[in-house]
Amino acid sequence: MAGWKEVLKREGIIEVGDFVIEVSIDSECPCRDDTLYPAVLIYDLKNEEIYYLDEPFEPVSNFKEAVEQVFKWFEKYKTGERPIMKRSPKKEAPEEVVRRFLESIKSLE
Repeated sequence: MAGWKEVLKREGIIEVGDFVIEVSIDSECPCRDDTLYPAVLIYDLKNEEIYYLDEPFEPVSNFKEAVEQVFKWFEKYKTGERPIMKRSPKKEAPEEVVRRFLESIKSLE
């Protein structure tokens, strides 16, 4: 998918394979300070489920920094690192979903 980084930077959302990936910024709650973190939602079109990445993201100041951090994680996934995908804080994504997600990420150039 040519230009996927530019699309994600501009629109905050891309569709790749069976997934729609949305990047935004989120704050820790309860809101003790103004610390912002990247937030990545993953919509599985095949199973009609929603997941999120639960990576140890660093704090960011704006959306540009958030999306740049997401790009770094996607590069790690391309080299074989397994993403921490969850349905809820106590429920991880099924292995089959993680496998398909990795295949989709590896297709990005």
